[in-house]
Amino acid sequence: MQAILEQAGVVDESAIRVLVVDDNRTNRMVLTALLKRHDYEILSAENGQQAVELFERERPVLVLMDVMMPVMDGYEATRQIKKLAGEVFVPVIFVTALTDEGALVKCIEAGGDDFLSKPYNRTVLKAKIDALMRLREAYTVQLSQRRQLAYHQKHAEDEQRVAERLFAGIVHTGALDDSNIRYSISPMAIFNGDLLLAANTPSGALHIMLGDFTGHGLAASIGALPASEIFYGMTAKGFGIGDIVTELNKKLKNVLPTGLFLATALLELNFATGSVTVWNGGLPDPIMYNPQTGIVTRFRSRHVPIGIMDSQMFDRSVELFEMHETDRIFMYTDGVTEALNPAGEMFGQDRLESFFEQAGGHDSQVDQVTEALEVFREGGKQGDDITLIQIFCRPADAPSQSPGAAQRAAKPPAQWNFSFEFGPHALRNSDPLPMMVNTLMETQGIYDHRERLYTVLAELFSNSLDHGLLSLDSALKKTPEGFMQYYAERQQKLEKLEEGRIRVMFHHRPHGKGGRLEIEILDSGPGYAVGQARPELAANTGHSGRGIPLVRSLCKELIYNPKGNAARALYEWD
Repeated sequence: MQAILEQAGVVDESAIRVLVVDDNRTNRMVLTALLKRHDYEILSAENGQQAVELFERERPVLVLMDVMMPVMDGYEATRQIKKLAGEVFVPVIFVTALTDEGALVKCIEAGGDDFLSKPYNRTVLKAKIDALMRLREAYTVQLSQRRQLAYHQKHAEDEQRVAERLFAGIVHTGALDDSNIRYSISPMAIFNGDLLLAANTPSGALHIMLGDFTGHGLAASIGALPASEIFYGMTAKGFGIGDIVTELNKKLKNVLPTGLFLATALLELNFATGSVTVWNGGLPDPIMYNPQTGIVTRFRSRHVPIGIMDSQMFDRSVELFEMHETDRIFMYTDGVTEALNPAGEMFGQDRLESFFEQAGGHDSQVDQVTEALEVFREGGKQGDDITLIQIFCRPADAPSQSPGAAQRAAKPPAQWNFSFEFGPHALRNSDPLPMMVNTLMETQGIYDHRERLYTVLAELFSNSLDHGLLSLDSALKKTPEGFMQYYAERQQKLEKLEEGRIRVMFHHRPHGKGGRLEIEILDSGPGYAVGQARPELAANTGHSGRGIPLVRSLCKELIYNPKGNAARALYEWD
């Protein structure tokens, strides 16, 4: 207990020190005699001014205070003693002959804790002192605990601030300060549950990743470090966003606890081809708009968030959109649309989109929306992490360099051929697509074509595997329930696959300033009806029937044999 009292700033109480304040010498002597019988150590003062000076010097633990005294009365002396005591509880017992209600109220208002009427009763005096000392002890323990809690809280906050500075240096590097990007990050706590990353690829494209982990603070940001490591590392090596999001899902599915996942959208802006590639899993739809014409399109969320599905069921497919240098893209987390004003009204999607439908010539919608949010909330408490980013669809004035960019440039066009053949064991236990795409990249160095070639190979290979060898029906994927059934059936059939082969052949020839890559895929299955009357890609918004139109849109030509178990695609690059 003594350690606790000392920690609270209280002196040694082995002998309780009491200050007796009375201008009447006889009264002081009587009180001193009564108190000494109980081994109290006595200090005495004959007026309020002496009492204040003595208290400041000696720090007694209890005061017996007369009311009517010269120089300074008991009321003022009590107020000053309480002020000097600060957080430490020093009981003051008014010793008075006054009995009228007004005088007693005045004693309480001055800070008095109890009364003792004259003439003194020794038993009552001892009982009052004991009761107030028990109260002081409880108060002192509470004060000590409060101070310890404040110390540990400050220590934890200091450590979190240091960690946040280190965290920010790792996570928020890259291309965020390039001239074609504006952004605003407003975390609800020290650690941010939102994740914003940007980096330039070796080929000069721009990768953007905006994510929102479930929850807030430190718990919500535990996946940010592995996610940023994967994003920056794979972008620097020239991987496309389909590769990156696949690796992100694989990693976060393993490291994130149950119930924690990452809603995210990844964009690749290819300034050379005037296209943007999009993968959106659970993030509010990014908006592409033009300052003169308003909203051009919205990049809809078509996937589940990262960290939920196993790798076998994860969908890495991307969408391609045309973009122009005058276009802009606005991305945001749901802390924007779900922000509340004092009346409980949400900021909402309509209010947000009004800034882009009437964009005009305003240079930064990030500033515009941020200011509107402040006005809307009217100083109210922020309810979620808020992150905004605006990307101008033009190259940066001086883009930040991606590590290894010089080593990742395209190689002079050359003539080469190679082939792969995959049997049941390889098809059951591995995904051959990254290996084939990496071989293409290392052989010819056409990293800015990685995403398109991956898409072509993925669609052709999955057709050969799913329909040629496993005899799956894409019609199942017309509904969300059928979509899940399709992949469950695919996994079951793949695990039971005992025969069948897929052969992939690549033939490359120089062509102009680039090359022509011929891809042939042949499976040993009985064949399937490829079908020629497929809807155009833009008109097909379902889950099935998009593969072949997508490959045709990316390749110079695509031809299937009549049986349906062999395909030949011609891809040109420069």
